[in-house]
Amino acid sequence: MKQVYFVRMSVVLYLLFAVALCSFAQERPIVNIPMELRQENWLGRVEREGSCVWASTISLLHWQGRHNTAEWLRRTRGDGETPLSFAKQLDEIGIRYAHVFNGDVAFLEWACRTRRGAAVTIMGGQHMVTLVHLDEEWAAILNNNNIREFIWIPREKFITAWKFSLVTRYGRYSGGWAVTPIYTPAAPLPR
Repeated sequence: MKQVYFVRMSVVLYLLFAVALCSFAQERPIVNIPMELRQENWLGRVEREGSCVWASTISLLHWQGRHNTAEWLRRTRGDGETPLSFAKQLDEIGIRYAHVFNGDVAFLEWACRTRRGAAVTIMGGQHMVTLVHLDEEWAAILNNNNIREFIWIPREKFITAWKFSLVTRYGRYSGGWAVTPIYTPAAPLPR
């Protein structure tokens, strides 16, 4: 009788542990864009500049279920952008978005917490990538120049690089630029 009780209790404890472990599992990165929805950078048709701002935004639009809009942007847009020129075009097109260019880390945390992700500048403002994860220790980016893998960076190192990636017309750093479409992100993986 004691053996049967011990076996039953062991099974119950095992199942409780397994359920608890599954309930705490979290997808990594939080914005886990599938390979087929990742947009590579391309040269624009007019200025022959990289289209990293558009590529990052297109990946996020796909992730947020706006496939037709993403495909239309890929066909009709390209070349480099500034925060103001990009915002003007998004307004004209009618794409809902939120953005900062003052280095507000709370914006990045919100974008990742809500599973939207954010397009962010790096490399002194010379390149835009997709922020797909930000937690207390780590940031992960998807570089549109190599979409095969996520790049994991210590959080503080990423934030420092981001904050020094927007230069004003007077040559001063004004903080990081980040933008995200405001639509419904993909659901998390089943637990």
